Amino acid sequence: MAPVRLLSLVPAGLWALLLAYGQAPLPDRQELKARAIANMKKSEKALENYSCIVREQVDELNADGTVKHHQSKRLEQFYVNGIEIHHLLAKDRRPLSPHDAKKEQQRVDGEVKRYSDPGEAQKARADQDEQVNRFLEALRFENGRREIRDGRSIIAYDLSGDPGFHPKNIEGRFAQALVGRIWLDEETATPVEMRVRTDRDIKIGGGLLANVHKGFRFQMQQQRQPDGVWILKSLDGNGDARAALFLHPRFRFRQDLDQCHLFSVNTRETTRHP
Repeated sequence: MAPVRLLSLVPAGLWALLLAYGQAPLPDRQELKARAIANMKKSEKALENYSCIVREQVDELNADGTVKHHQSKRLEQFYVNGIEIHHLLAKDRRPLSPHDAKKEQQRVDGEVKRYSDPGEAQKARADQDEQVNRFLEALRFENGRREIRDGRSIIAYDLSGDPGFHPKNIEGRFAQALVGRIWLDEETATPVEMRVRTDRDIKIGGGLLANVHKGFRFQMQQQRQPDGVWILKSLDGNGDARAALFLHPRFRFRQDLDQCHLFSVNTRETTRHP
C-alpha cells in the first residue's frame, strides 16, 4: 500500500493530537507532580462508584525456582472518600468460613466507618500525596519521548535514582534504588505502565529487620475507565528478600483486576459486600 494511502487512514483527530503534542516541550518533574496530584483529587469522588474483584497470588520459591508455597486470594475492592478498601472473599480458592467471614466483615466495616470521616480520609489522602512527592523526587526522569496509546499522548521516560535525593524513610530508599522505564499519561501524569528493578540491596533496620535484594523486579499497568478514572489493572513482581534473621525466600507475586463495575451510588450500597 502506498505511503500516502497509509497516511490517509489515520483519523484526523489523531493527526491533531500528534501535531499538538509532537511540537510541545515535555513537561518537567514539577509539572508532572502537580498534574498527578490534581488528577488524584479529581478522581476521589468518581472512584466511589466502582466496585472491583481483584485476584492475588503469592508464590514462595525454592532455590531452583520450583514453588515451595502458594497462596491465592479473591477480594472485593471499593472506595470510601477516595480511599481504597479490600474485602477478602476467598483464600486459596475457598470461601471464608462463617467465623472468618464475620471477622473480615467487622474489619471492613471498621475501615468504612473510619474513612467515612472526612478528617480521617483527608489524612490518608495526604499520605498518598506525599508518596507521589517522594517517588517523583527520588527518581530522575530521562530520555523522555512521546507515544500514542488508545488515542492518548503518553510520555515514556527512563528511570534511575537521583543521587541528589536524600531519603528519610524506606519508601524513599526503595524509590531511589529503582531503574527501569515508566509511561505516563500526559494529560493527567497517571502512570499507565511501569517496569522497574532494584539496582542494589535495600536494608531495613540496618539489615536486621529485612533486606530487599538487588534485582527485585516489578511491573504495573493501569487502565482508564470510560469516565476517565484510572484503576490498577495488574501488578506483578519477583525477587529475593530476607525477613528478620532467618528467612531468605525468593518469591513472586501477581495481582489482577478480574472485573470492575460502575454502579450508581444506591446500587453500590447494596452490592458492596456480597
